[in-house]
Amino acid sequence: MAKSRKGALTKRNIITSAKQLFYEHGYNKTGVQDIADYANVKLGTITYYFKRKDDMISDIYNTFFMALYDYVSETSDRDLNLITKYAYTLVLYYDLILTDPHNALLYYEVLVKDVDGGGRVSITKTLNRSCLDFLNKTYDEDDLEVIALSEFGARKEMFMRYYEREFKVTSSQLVRYFVRNLLRLMDIDGDMINNTLDQAFVFSMENRPNHIKFLV
Repeated sequence: MAKSRKGALTKRNIITSAKQLFYEHGYNKTGVQDIADYANVKLGTITYYFKRKDDMISDIYNTFFMALYDYVSETSDRDLNLITKYAYTLVLYYDLILTDPHNALLYYEVLVKDVDGGGRVSITKTLNRSCLDFLNKTYDEDDLEVIALSEFGARKEMFMRYYEREFKVTSSQLVRYFVRNLLRLMDIDGDMINNTLDQAFVFSMENRPNHIKFLV
């Protein structure tokens, strides 16, 4: 038990150190040795828990998203279904990333390098599957793959153009494009998409999970 607790604390220390350095320097300028030095652990300790720097990114993204998902469930005074809960979480997730320049830089660098794109597509497929099941829609594995890849590709292109100042929209407009595009790919009714997004943005404005951090 003590060994397990020590391992969990070591892993958390590594992730906390990585998030701090990613926030200060971005993905490209932060090396695994930098993280080891900051965490005051040996390089071998880092690679024991995370084989690659990309694995730390996956941990950070997934933990952040799931913390927001739980926050939405606990905070909303509405009886949310899977679609609305997913949309609320996505709006919060992208908004908290885009509105902080340090977060946005990491997100941009990770997209450009396509860091663990396959892993994130896999997670998207899992969430999309639950939504499609909830809506009683007919689909197969190829459909899930196409939806996930199409969403990821469009979001990557839009964000890169936005970050490089080629796409002249506000961060809120971009978030709406991201989430609306995903819901459209799942063949959800247009009125339902608009109503859900309107509710999601109201929730995002009224509920700010300041205790949940993407990086620091």
